[in-house]
Amino acid sequence: MKKTLNITLFLSFIVTIMAPITGIYIHKLAAAVFLLLSIIHIITYRKKIKGKQWLLLVLILFSFVSGLFSMILEQYPVILHVHHMSSIVLLFFLTIHIFVFHKKMIFHSSYKQ
Repeated sequence: MKKTLNITLFLSFIVTIMAPITGIYIHKLAAAVFLLLSIIHIITYRKKIKGKQWLLLVLILFSFVSGLFSMILEQYPVILHVHHMSSIVLLFFLTIHIFVFHKKMIFHSSYKQ
């Protein structure tokens, strides 16, 4: 169950960051799926979560909300710039998160054998 959740979360993350290739509608759909899967991921791993992971969830929510407001308030391009900047920062931190925890999962699985 957790492995499937992690794989679908990763796939939705990849599709979300491919906005220039897939188009804005696929980006919006993938971002909504990514947000939903992120919340399920947080609920699943809630006993292991520390402060940095909560900060990561807040950044995900901020990026999602700024994307919504950039669609609603198109006449203010600064909101879209805030969304782009928060998405770049989010991409950086999510990559670190995936690398750190993927490395731990590989080490623990090889250690148990």
